[in-house]
Amino acid sequence: MDRAPSTPVRMVVTVLLTCMVSASALTATYAMTRDRIIEQEKAAERVAMEVVLPDAETFELDEGLLEASREAAGEVSLDSVYRAEGPDGVPAGWGVRVGPRGYSGPIEMVVGLDREGIVTGVSIIAMTETPGLGTKIATEPGWIDQFTGWEGADIDSAAKDFDSIAGATRSSVAVRDGVMAAGRVYAEVLAVSSGQGETP
Repeated sequence: MDRAPSTPVRMVVTVLLTCMVSASALTATYAMTRDRIIEQEKAAERVAMEVVLPDAETFELDEGLLEASREAAGEVSLDSVYRAEGPDGVPAGWGVRVGPRGYSGPIEMVVGLDREGIVTGVSIIAMTETPGLGTKIATEPGWIDQFTGWEGADIDSAAKDFDSIAGATRSSVAVRDGVMAAGRVYAEVLAVSSGQGETP
């Protein structure tokens, strides 16, 4: 059987049909897996909060503080703020999820702060940094622990002792920026909310 002659119009129609079928398949796949992806992201966030606030038993999203917290975070994107509570509902601190810009994209991370605004830990949830270089922010032994103990109420002073990782300076600075953003959120928003600071 003879093949139909190839013409520019026929080629364009073929490409368009291929694109439409591919787009439909991708849309259907995303629709089927969207809920599972969201559940996995929430589970990763929960694990990160338990790491940085080990004394907490519950984490409650505080949407009422989001707008002011995002303003305080400045150029660092802020996704959520959680009130952490220990046994019997005793306040244990805060979990602040931020996404500072790294070398290859945002570094999604949670910064834990106790009731006085002291950083209790930092946990990285997701990133697209260069394997073997930027990813050292999560794999370099003890590096991320340097942020524990920084005072949110005086975060600029705490950041003066920051040490970056050779070959991963931009990624290191991004993590520092995320911690500093969480500190500013504490100083300007959370301290007032928890009665630790004065209303301006």
